[in-house]
Amino acid sequence: MHLTTLCNTALDNPTQRSKEALITASLKFLDTDTVCYRVEEPPALVELQTNEWDPVLKWAQNRYDVEMGSSTSIMGPVIPDHTKEVFHRHLASYNSWSLLGIEFMVMQLKSFILAMGLLDRYLTVQKAVLLSRLEEEFQIQHWGNVEWAHDYELQELQARTAAGTLFVHLCSSSSSIKHKLLQD
Repeated sequence: MHLTTLCNTALDNPTQRSKEALITASLKFLDTDTVCYRVEEPPALVELQTNEWDPVLKWAQNRYDVEMGSSTSIMGPVIPDHTKEVFHRHLASYNSWSLLGIEFMVMQLKSFILAMGLLDRYLTVQKAVLLSRLEEEFQIQHWGNVEWAHDYELQELQARTAAGTLFVHLCSSSSSIKHKLLQD
């Protein structure tokens, strides 16, 4: 169902969005990326965020040769212009269908960095979803799970994220077939 929606949206482009508009829409999440916003308490959640999100940030910094940090302030981290330019150039290498899928992934995860980790196959869908819901999972462990609500949200987020990831991979991959001449 989610793949069908992505295909129909890409085909119809109902809002007539250009490639540049799709890039801008995905990059706007960089300033408020989930993995860049941290809490100061409780100590167990601070430690969990550090242990789980820092390796992803370090991977992104090394992979894309950019500078990023995290913040506990409401103002958030400062993302250098160079970092935004690098990610802009990276996204510009994708076609508009793929960019639509990337934006869909970023919106689901509330994280540009986690979406890039999925596209580069650094993260699995399950791990990316877990990292995007880290605080919620922490609260569930502390207060308990509401099966009909939390389980449904988790499954739905995994399905949407997987569909977006598959859509981007299918739209950005290429293959060719070479026919060999049969000799008598």
